[in-house]
Amino acid sequence: MTRKVIQSLIAIGFIIFGYFKMSGSEYQKDVVISGIIGLTTLVELLLEHIIINRKRLSLVIYVYYLALKRENIRFSMSYLYSIKVDDKYLLVKNSNYGHYQMVGGKYKRLKGTQSLLKEKFDAMDDLKLPNKNLMKDDFALFIPAKKAMKFLDWFNEGKNREINHWREFYEELIEGKGKLLSKEKFPYVNYNYLGRVTTPVKRTPGWDCYEILQYDILELLPSEEQRTELLNLKNQGDSNYIKWADIELINCLGYDKRSKTKLYDIGQHTKWALNMIWSKE
Repeated sequence: MTRKVIQSLIAIGFIIFGYFKMSGSEYQKDVVISGIIGLTTLVELLLEHIIINRKRLSLVIYVYYLALKRENIRFSMSYLYSIKVDDKYLLVKNSNYGHYQMVGGKYKRLKGTQSLLKEKFDAMDDLKLPNKNLMKDDFALFIPAKKAMKFLDWFNEGKNREINHWREFYEELIEGKGKLLSKEKFPYVNYNYLGRVTTPVKRTPGWDCYEILQYDILELLPSEEQRTELLNLKNQGDSNYIKWADIELINCLGYDKRSKTKLYDIGQHTKWALNMIWSKE
């Protein structure tokens, strides 16, 4: 963007110099026309850029503003499973913050991806998060604002990074955090990709930085055997690790209007995933 601004100023300079300083010169017309052609080309590129980014124009403008201030943006890139049995959704406890959320978590930065992120995007680790055990190499990092949009485009293209969504499902429900489902009935899962929820740039409590959160939302499509096992799990009721919540409870982030009590905390991103849209509440 900075390069385009400089090129525009040069083109305008050609026009002004040619018009005012070369009056009477045989080259005046050529210099002015060259400036106009250059400026027209840059205007066309700008319009093309606006059209391509029309759905995220406010994000692009704000990111460019942060780039001028030489700010960094924290990115957290995750995926979540929408697992519904009858009228309720399966939620699991977040081990870091204590709230309940849909099954899922952050993508991992694999070995080849690590070097690419540093070389292409000047990525920096988020030092406030532990980088060990199940959280090792989670996709939470800082990117200079001037490279933020290119990073988002690269990530959303899905090349040279983790794209498999089995790992978090396995860790949270089969092995690892909770052994709730059998390996025999869940050797794999099928799911539909519902879409993506991306937050605007916002300040992060506790991190004191600018941040963008992004979630790929997946709808679990269980086989009959898998559905039966999930139903049996639901019939066992809630526990400290899992909860079964209906739409109203999720939208109220754990507050039950019927009993007028807060049953437990539900993460905001679970509400966003359910409704497929970011909201402030």
